[in-house]
Amino acid sequence: MNDWHSDFVTAIKEELKDEKVEIKQEEYLSKEPLKIDVIIIKKEKDVKINKRIGQIFKRYNIIEYKSPDDYVSIDDYFKGLGYVYLYKSIMNAYDKSRKEVDDIKIDELTLTFVCSNLPKKLISFLEEHKIKLDNSDNGIYYIDNEWIPVQIIVLSELENVEENYPLMVLSNNMYFKNAIEKLFTSINEAKEYDNKIRLIEAAFRIDPSKVSEVIKMYADRLNEEQMKYVINNLKEANFKIYTEEELKKSMEKGMEKGMENLVIRQLKKKFSDIPEKYIKLIEDADEKTLLRIADNIFEINKIEDLEKYITF
Repeated sequence: MNDWHSDFVTAIKEELKDEKVEIKQEEYLSKEPLKIDVIIIKKEKDVKINKRIGQIFKRYNIIEYKSPDDYVSIDDYFKGLGYVYLYKSIMNAYDKSRKEVDDIKIDELTLTFVCSNLPKKLISFLEEHKIKLDNSDNGIYYIDNEWIPVQIIVLSELENVEENYPLMVLSNNMYFKNAIEKLFTSINEAKEYDNKIRLIEAAFRIDPSKVSEVIKMYADRLNEEQMKYVINNLKEANFKIYTEEELKKSMEKGMEKGMENLVIRQLKKKFSDIPEKYIKLIEDADEKTLLRIADNIFEINKIEDLEKYITF
């Protein structure tokens, strides 16, 4: 049987035998099968996606996600582009049983990278190579000059809690607590809790203190069945270390830290500069003392008055 590929390798080796090169035949590109993290296919290709993260979406939308402790590297960027072109060249078009040449059009594809923090090295690399970035939409970087639309979604920079809270709980976003609160509010509206609980579990890995604080805040807003479901699922997942007593302590600690931050913010509004001595006193104060300070914040006319409300 003819093997034209081997014949070609033989020919190219002979052609370049005097050159300082290494020639490998059919080298595997990866140890594991190449796979895409997420592919979003619009059932009706002309329907517009309303969410901001989907403004660039076309018919086939490939998403590469990086976990909170990972980032989008320069090589990840080119790997993502490679995934798109491979998908276009080898996959069947939507609802087709067999692959046809060019049945997935290049102008039907987009690429999205999702990461917790801005990939600064990649951004610098793209700018050095005249690849333009548009950051007109907070947390979403649009990339021009590629054959396909590309965007980088930086979870820590998203600001629209109402729209993006499911993504914002996956990162130490400045509105993380607000996103958790929105997540808990949405539990009342959900017939199935599984997706919500999974997001709460993920948020716990980001900041257990803030999640515990929100659980305590919303304990009286969820019915007994819902609250039991939340706590039991946290215990059954990666949070088996949390008994009811441990979870309660964690929530109390989170609440105290939240009160501490509130008091410091209130004082900074009244006094532009707070000596380190008083910051330390607030940090060491218990919840009862912090509440007393917060209740009497309008009676504190100079920073030294703070000592009246702190038990030494």
